Amino acid sequence: MYLSCVYDGYWVCFALRVLVIGGSGLVGYKINELFSGDEFEVFSTYHQQVMAGDQWYQMDMTDLDQVSNVFEKINPDVVVLAAAYTDVDGCEKHKKLAFQVNVLGTKKVAQIAEKHHARLVYLSTDYVFNGNTGKYVEDDLVDPLNYYGKTKLLGEEQVKAWCSEYLICRTSVVYGVNKSNFALWLVDALSHGNKVRIVDDQYVSCTYNVDLADQIAALLKQQATGVFHTAGGERISRYDFALQLSDMFGFDTGLITPVSIVDVDWAAQRPVDSSLDVSKITTYKQPLSVKEALDMFYKEYQKKSTGDKLASEVVDV
Repeated sequence: MYLSCVYDGYWVCFALRVLVIGGSGLVGYKINELFSGDEFEVFSTYHQQVMAGDQWYQMDMTDLDQVSNVFEKINPDVVVLAAAYTDVDGCEKHKKLAFQVNVLGTKKVAQIAEKHHARLVYLSTDYVFNGNTGKYVEDDLVDPLNYYGKTKLLGEEQVKAWCSEYLICRTSVVYGVNKSNFALWLVDALSHGNKVRIVDDQYVSCTYNVDLADQIAALLKQQATGVFHTAGGERISRYDFALQLSDMFGFDTGLITPVSIVDVDWAAQRPVDSSLDVSKITTYKQPLSVKEALDMFYKEYQKKSTGDKLASEVVDV
């Protein structure tokens, strides 16, 4: 996407300046990677994991002065807020930190984005729903069961309150090769012949981070605004997802034992069915099926396994 204006009698096009906050994370890194090109000029922030390059800036999103300084240096047209405290059980145990990052940090970013007339893209979650029905559409009643979901919902409200132009992109069980996640944990365990217990009665919309980045890019290119469910194209149980991943990698599916969600000792309550209806986003980009996404994930993993060491952090503010 380009910005255009008249300069000295000629139409001049400029690449859209995009700031990715949390660019070293699971979602942010892939957005940073896929957006780099002629249409977007991408800058990214990191918090603890130091990243090299002129386009990288160290920033704590809970520090208003740091946020302001980065915005002043970059003057972005679009801001993608991909940083968050995403450890669901951690949020339940450390509520003060979760609120500081996911709510107050989001508020600070939203305020400064509006000051700079930048469109804000906020990454949210399926956990804003209680899971009683599943296949949620964008305007269904929100009712989070755990503190992580509550803080992300409050983050959505901050974005709506402070930003005149925004995209709220709710997603579900994001996986990829560049950061620890459910799929990578499965690959590591099964590749070593370890048995795993996976819930077969929790339904989600597992989302490959490449597909998520492509969906966000499609929304930006067509100047969409509002709330969108940007997730995988199918409702699936975590157990069935694990079986399909195991088949894709050639692992022994006998290592996977189905269990009930009530038998798992989680600190935070999980919704039983938080799957997302993705009909709205299909107008802009067709989400991948589970098989399509896992096929791409497998190929990327094989390529990645011969290169960089996988990172393991789960929090990148």
